[in-house]
Amino acid sequence: NMTHSETLLSSRLSHKSQMWDATGMWAWILHRITGLGLVFYILLHTILMGVSLLSGKESFDATLAVLMGNPVFELLDTLLLGAVLYHGFNGIRILLFDMGIGISIKSQKRIFWIFMGVAAILWFWSIAIKFSG
Repeated sequence: NMTHSETLLSSRLSHKSQMWDATGMWAWILHRITGLGLVFYILLHTILMGVSLLSGKESFDATLAVLMGNPVFELLDTLLLGAVLYHGFNGIRILLFDMGIGISIKSQKRIFWIFMGVAAILWFWSIAIKFSG
C-alpha cells in the first residue's frame, strides 16, 4: 500500500507527463523557440547586412555572393520561412483566444491544427516553387 504522500507524488508525476503530451504545451514551447530564433535572425541579419553595406558596394556584393546559392543558406532560408509561418499562424491563434474566439481547449486544438495545416501547405508549396525554378 502507498502512503498518502506517495499517492500525491504519483498523481503529480502522472499529471506532469500528461501535461507534456498536451498539444498546447508543445505549441507554447515551439512559439517561444521560434520567437527567440526569429529575434536572433533579425539581429544577425541586420548586423551582417549593415556592416557589409557600410564597408562598400564590393563588400556587400561579396557577402551576397557567398549567401545566395549556398546550399547551407538555402536550407536555413527554408527553415526561416517555416519558423515565420509557425510563429505567425500560432500568434494569430493566440490573438483569437485573447479576443474570446474559440476559448475551449477543444476549439483551441482544432484551430491550432487547422492553422498548422495551412502553414505546412504554404511551406511545402513555397519549397516546391523555390526548387522548381
